[in-house]
Amino acid sequence: LGRFRFSVTGDAGAKADPLPAHVREIFRIPVAERTQPQVDALFSYWRTTVPEWSEANARIETLWRQHPHGTSQLVVAEREAPRATQRLDRGNFLAPSEEVTPGVPAFLHPLAEDVPPNRLTLAHWLADRRSPTTARAVVNRIWQGDSGTGLVSTAGGFGVQGDPPSHPELLDWLAVELMDHDWSQKHLHRLIVNSATYRQSSHVSPDQHARDPDNRLLERGPRFRVDAEVVRDIALAASGLLNLEVGGPSVFPPAPEFLFKPPASFALKRWHLDTGPERYRRAMYTFRFRSVPYPALQTFDAPSGDVACPRRVRSNTPLQALTTLNEELFLECARALAVTTLAEGGETDAERITYAVRRCVARDPRPAELAVLQEFLDRQHERFANGEGDPVALVSNYEQLPPLARNFSPTELAAWTALARVVLNLDEAITKE
Repeated sequence: LGRFRFSVTGDAGAKADPLPAHVREIFRIPVAERTQPQVDALFSYWRTTVPEWSEANARIETLWRQHPHGTSQLVVAEREAPRATQRLDRGNFLAPSEEVTPGVPAFLHPLAEDVPPNRLTLAHWLADRRSPTTARAVVNRIWQGDSGTGLVSTAGGFGVQGDPPSHPELLDWLAVELMDHDWSQKHLHRLIVNSATYRQSSHVSPDQHARDPDNRLLERGPRFRVDAEVVRDIALAASGLLNLEVGGPSVFPPAPEFLFKPPASFALKRWHLDTGPERYRRAMYTFRFRSVPYPALQTFDAPSGDVACPRRVRSNTPLQALTTLNEELFLECARALAVTTLAEGGETDAERITYAVRRCVARDPRPAELAVLQEFLDRQHERFANGEGDPVALVSNYEQLPPLARNFSPTELAAWTALARVVLNLDEAITKE
């Protein structure tokens, strides 16, 4: 039946309080002393009392019920009686030395008084405005994510053993800006991407490259190959296959079967291949074994799950091109892009090629590019029509394609799939610039 609440009074003609208990508690706080969450809680209750807003309230509640609920799990619990900790002589656990107690470096600000020296106290100490490193390190990671390289290029060595910041005053100002806005990373991202520095052209002249090859002077916009997960998501988004569902369990997209059997794996692992829309979810939901990373992501330098990775390396190898050309999911993206291009791209080849290029690189092809792609498309049409190539081999699941695809012959669909593979495999398609 739920929970009961009983109220007892000796007053004559008493009536039940129409307000919920948590709302009544907020009303007892002076208006000037109420926090923003308390003001929001009052408004959330008040809007439910306005009859004219019943329809809007119903829509809001429906949306809240659709919001995914997170799950909690106990990872660590504090001991009632902390055990003694001893310094290990030269790191040898068989040679314990004197007993040590929790503390922080003496040259930094001390821990708060009258609080237990536990993890929560350490967290508050780290987020204190007097801590010289925390906000700077967070800012540096955010700048690294937006620009490819942090203001301190050695994100994993943020200290005297790392590189000095290229713009120390900017790093300090952004750190204060982050703390002044309640550690809002969204605010900092918006501030950076709307700045004149970030919005510069990424084009580099020979003189600029000779003077500043790594762009440490910030005299041009960032240009770098996007992370592994984004490479996959770009292909899914351009093809129209991307599943935008938020939350939920991990998914199992196509992967080679031999990876999960000995000797490639230490032991036999089960890979429950998803066949519906789940396989097209964003790469962040891809299930990964710690000892057997997902190969399509590992090819683009995604780290394994057994080591910390403060900064990803970016390599440029032929295996990456082979992945975007031949990996099963990328082929499905090329087929889907071909179907969409034929159905929605226009009536002429030039219109359709322009449509496909625009979906992948967000611009129209230049005349020279259009001519090269048109010549390639003509060659593919001729090759499949003459029997030099097997269209079914490229459109292997022709019978399983959506009904819209059956409006076109396997030969035509195979030629456009080949073109879509080329456009999806362009360096510009997976490069931030």
